[in-house]
Amino acid sequence: MTPRRRWLLVALVAGVILVASLLPAGGGPTPTLLGVGLDKWQHLGGYAVLAVALGYALRAGDRPRVEGLVLAFTVTVGYGVLIECLQLPLATRAFSVGDMLADALGAAVGTAVVSRFARFGR
Repeated sequence: MTPRRRWLLVALVAGVILVASLLPAGGGPTPTLLGVGLDKWQHLGGYAVLAVALGYALRAGDRPRVEGLVLAFTVTVGYGVLIECLQLPLATRAFSVGDMLADALGAAVGTAVVSRFARFGR
């Protein structure tokens, strides 16, 4: 995949997360999976995908440099914090530290996946 397409993939994933995060949330109790709210699993998964896309876009050759992985993680976490801040003025959304923690965990999982596949996925 060309570098331009890699960055388009990052923009697409970030855009989907943005739209999903700003749409009105459904009311009622949050379902759980393994004792954790389903919304936290969605955060973890979405931000893991974003971190993978960023890590893929930033990689140098077949093996990303540590700096690229750190940057992918940092930007992904920062994007999660930004999204939570954008939700502050919305009546149908709420700022949540728990969501930011789930985002950070997803970013860690995603960068670990990029690191593993870049190292051994030849």
